[in-house]
Amino acid sequence: MSSATTPDPDRLEARRVTLVYTMFNHLGDFVVIAGLLKKYDLLKVEFESLAVHPNSPHISSFAGKTEGRFFNIFNLAVLFGLIARLRRRSSAGGIILGIPMAPGSIQAFVFFWMLKKLGAITHIVDFNLVNADVITPPRARYIYNRHLAQTAEIFKRPEWLEENSMPLGLSAPITRLQWTGLRVGFFPWTARAHLPEFTWQREKWSKLASLILADSRLDLVLFGRDPRFSEFYDQLRMDLAEEMRPRLFATPVSSIKEFLAALQDLDYLVTLNTSALHLAHALKIPLVVMSGSSLELWVPEGDHIRVVRDENGALPPSDIYRHDLFQPSLQRIDVRNVHEAFLDLRRSFPRSS
Repeated sequence: MSSATTPDPDRLEARRVTLVYTMFNHLGDFVVIAGLLKKYDLLKVEFESLAVHPNSPHISSFAGKTEGRFFNIFNLAVLFGLIARLRRRSSAGGIILGIPMAPGSIQAFVFFWMLKKLGAITHIVDFNLVNADVITPPRARYIYNRHLAQTAEIFKRPEWLEENSMPLGLSAPITRLQWTGLRVGFFPWTARAHLPEFTWQREKWSKLASLILADSRLDLVLFGRDPRFSEFYDQLRMDLAEEMRPRLFATPVSSIKEFLAALQDLDYLVTLNTSALHLAHALKIPLVVMSGSSLELWVPEGDHIRVVRDENGALPPSDIYRHDLFQPSLQRIDVRNVHEAFLDLRRSFPRSS
């Protein structure tokens, strides 16, 4: 492949440029990529931005242009249509840049390598894989800010980084309810619940619930969608002292719209490193996130975020799905550390009921 250099900005301005992102079907991945596409729309940029995905169920929730923008590559007709469209753009002199959502993704690299062989991609862009055509150094830690900085560098437009807080690329009305106490949300769910390194024990959630509800000004809300939701809620309630139980609420959700409504009704959030993290960050809800084996680039940056890590892991977080004592694990995070992070968050972001 060609050497890893940033394309000449004059060449970029002289032709039509298309950015093609990969996106998985998890909600958190969609929120990040949807935020980027929404940001580009708000910036009124000249290039077009597209996303390919493996049958994501969340596309209809995007608040903006969706037609001809999201491509389900699990549908062969859609995939061949995308290839034909990109080939036409390329043959007309356009520049098509393939950008993996996750830096260093071998799957995305192979996908773009195939598109390049078919004449549907001009350059593969990555700030991790050394054999990509264009390599831009990571200018930020959070994956969303990294991609935004990457695009600003490619197009030599640093002003795109001004006010780069993540826009909410989803549509939902604010339906703030009136409650007597301050509302603390619990989101213990993850798509990787079968891997203990990515989950926090239910018993620890119960202990944290008791510590939080010891403050009579606080209410607690378990929200989300999971097959174990009712069982989890019932066990939390049973573990609480009887006088605390009336201040524990359950808010099951069945759609992104309900998910957003539940988040907007919170004063604080305690969550794993998962979809609720990205949505709450976009809404600027003060939150505590527990981060174990998940890569740090999935954790947003901001004064409204407190990160609690497993400090006993000898290796850095890597998203690797293996049971290894040297890997960081959520299982080893202590309840007291999470509670102390929550208390610090409350001091920095006092709320009135």
